[in-house]
Amino acid sequence: MYANRASLIRMLMLLLIWKSSPLPLDACTTAVISGRATVDGRPLLWKNRDAPARHNEVALLTEGPLRAVAVVNAGSRRSAWMGMNEAGFCIENSLSTDLRQPGKKTGPANGLLIKRALLTCHTVADFKRLLEETNQSGRRTVANFGVIDAQGGAALFETGPTSFTMFDANDPAVAPHGYIVRSNFSTTARDFPANPTPEQLGKIYSAERYSQACSRLDLQKDKGITVDYLIRNLTRDLSDPKGTPWPGTVNGVKQKLPAVIKTDNTISRSTTVSAAVFQGVKPGEDPRLATMWTILGNPSFSIAVPCWVEVQEIADPLADDKGAELGEIAISLRAWSKSDDGKGINTEYLPDIWSDLWSVEDKILSLTSKFQAARVEHGYSPGAVTRFHQKMAQLAMTAMQQELREMKQAAITLPAPPPPAFAPVKKKL
Repeated sequence: MYANRASLIRMLMLLLIWKSSPLPLDACTTAVISGRATVDGRPLLWKNRDAPARHNEVALLTEGPLRAVAVVNAGSRRSAWMGMNEAGFCIENSLSTDLRQPGKKTGPANGLLIKRALLTCHTVADFKRLLEETNQSGRRTVANFGVIDAQGGAALFETGPTSFTMFDANDPAVAPHGYIVRSNFSTTARDFPANPTPEQLGKIYSAERYSQACSRLDLQKDKGITVDYLIRNLTRDLSDPKGTPWPGTVNGVKQKLPAVIKTDNTISRSTTVSAAVFQGVKPGEDPRLATMWTILGNPSFSIAVPCWVEVQEIADPLADDKGAELGEIAISLRAWSKSDDGKGINTEYLPDIWSDLWSVEDKILSLTSKFQAARVEHGYSPGAVTRFHQKMAQLAMTAMQQELREMKQAAITLPAPPPPAFAPVKKKL
């Protein structure tokens, strides 16, 4: 697989350095997509999570009125960062520090509010009421929250400590194409329109990721946006600062990859620790059919696995209080391809990684589509849903383990470097 292995030992050293180095501030890219913009009329929700907490896992949250499944920091259940509940309500967020207000704040912060919403909210309207209530008591939130529900609701809320603004993705006046994209800015704090153009954004932080996500969705809007498209073409987008996908990448022209891709402003970044795509249900459908497609680790080095709220337990590759094993393998694969300055990807191994992993992901997507259709027709028990979830997770895990073995084998077959030569020491005793 790895034909040119000369730089692999250097990559291993970089891995050790990178694991001990701090990561930048949280930064995410998200979209709320109304059912009127999707191929099947079901709303979609997407988030690429960029955060210092690189070790993530999937967890069941069972301590509230509503049962939920969420992506959390490994070993922590205090906060959630994206998830869905048994009512078919799904939520995620992106940090937006321009919503800060002066003075010390109290109340729930971003992750705490997401968890509270998962345990208590049935609909977008419920979440709006939660924000209205906490406007009075106060929050520590500075975020854009994206939400969808089982009644067709799809909205984004730019939310500060004591106020919020709602953007309804079902309203053509607010979302002409049926979707709302955000990165790490809020339009209300900057007096932008609901869907600012790149020219209006100028050079504000995260403008490139916002524009890239809008561009990728615009390309698909006439065909109808799908889960597959979001997983493959949004979570893994690698574009230059002008928004043009790099040659050889998932959205680029079919040419040879550049030797190094800088990821400061790409959607799939050096700081991306997980991603999720939520497929909701149409009004009248069973909310238990809502699916959280979870990618642990950087999406360019990992595989999406379907999760459902009614599973009896999370599949082992997705759950571990020190970091889910599937995600930990993705962390290692990403670190081995990290550029010398830590801000990019050496692309030498990417074509083979993508060829190996994406074919397995295609199989998982196909099998899951058939499974969901059978659930609608026949109905399946929680035990059957759990077994299928575990089977899909194991398919992904087997592929990831094979990728890791091949990378390790490439390392051990390299000849050992010559011992260092030292000048003779002349010293009288």
